[in-house]
Amino acid sequence: MKIIKKIMSGVTALALACGLSLTASAELKAGDYKAYKGTGYLAKYEVLSVKDGKSTVKVTLKNTTKKKINNWAVRFANYADIEGVKNGKLFSPDYWMFRIIKDDGTNGSVAPNECVSFSFTMTDPGNSSDIPVGITVYSDLDKSNSVKDLNKTAFACYNGIDQILNDYKAKGVSFDECFKNGVFANLNSKDGMKTGFNYKYRSETDREINALASMFSRGNISVYVGRTEIDGEDTYFVQAKDNRTGKVGQYPRWTDGTAEWGTFDLDAPLYNKNYSESHLNSAARNVHESVEDYLNAEGLDYQSLLENDDFQAASKEGLKIDVKASLTGCDKIINDKLKFNYEGMIVYVSKMPSDYYSHSHLVTDFFVKTEDPATGKTGQYPQSELVLR
Repeated sequence: MKIIKKIMSGVTALALACGLSLTASAELKAGDYKAYKGTGYLAKYEVLSVKDGKSTVKVTLKNTTKKKINNWAVRFANYADIEGVKNGKLFSPDYWMFRIIKDDGTNGSVAPNECVSFSFTMTDPGNSSDIPVGITVYSDLDKSNSVKDLNKTAFACYNGIDQILNDYKAKGVSFDECFKNGVFANLNSKDGMKTGFNYKYRSETDREINALASMFSRGNISVYVGRTEIDGEDTYFVQAKDNRTGKVGQYPRWTDGTAEWGTFDLDAPLYNKNYSESHLNSAARNVHESVEDYLNAEGLDYQSLLENDDFQAASKEGLKIDVKASLTGCDKIINDKLKFNYEGMIVYVSKMPSDYYSHSHLVTDFFVKTEDPATGKTGQYPQSELVLR
């Protein structure tokens, strides 16, 4: 108990050194605040004023490490429109549901035990904004990027590109035109686009992808968006490279960091990720839904599908998910559903035992089992808890 008290008193002392109290009031009004503690920093979010549909907030950071930090940035959830920032710059796109505010170029260096503050005013009709539950602080202290970080960066940017392409499609601009007309000019260049909180881009696309990449990888990072063909369809892929180590993350198809830069690499070893039971159960559910959709679209019943000798998922060996596989029928539907996130997993589809039913009372005639061959773990749908009739 004395040790716990000592730790808490130390945290409190650090907080009070910059006025960073560790409590917060429940309602948003002038004087409300909340303090946060993270690796290498303490932070305080304080409401300075609430008036005429606008709120002004001050955020203070304290460097609790023994090294000077540079190029800091803060991320927090905020649904209001930010009208102005003092001693900082809004880094994230205006339409994001969370905000990233970075240093203003003159206050980016913070010495050990020193504090830095910025403030912003936001529109707040009805005084309905909340104090963020948590915040994330970035700096140049953490420049190490694991292969997992790089793959996650590629995945986040892939989803960002997907939204951008959909927005252009709604405006009548095709996938092909986006690449030919320079929407991805920097991202599709030979060396890719440099990312980080110290980079500034004019293009809305570049700004959005830069913000996404900066949240997941730090240091000397480049992001590349390329075109490829997957199963006869024209599509795209994203890579994130740590220029210091040469490691490359990729999506689709997470790799072990050795993917060839600028090429959708289907030969590099997969990222060494063992699937959890949650992943396996989720994949099984996705397969079950895909098979049902296939049966409805083709006007088939499950019995005729399971009796089809060409249906690999119903065989003793099952169907191994492979992004490079060339399949037909329901096997293709299943593989397409899982191939980007569950490569290497094995899928089995079989008749539901007559004396079992799902605890969720799902009415179904077939059963899906998934297996991670590396660990032997399995998942299934309907869910694993089956009850006798």
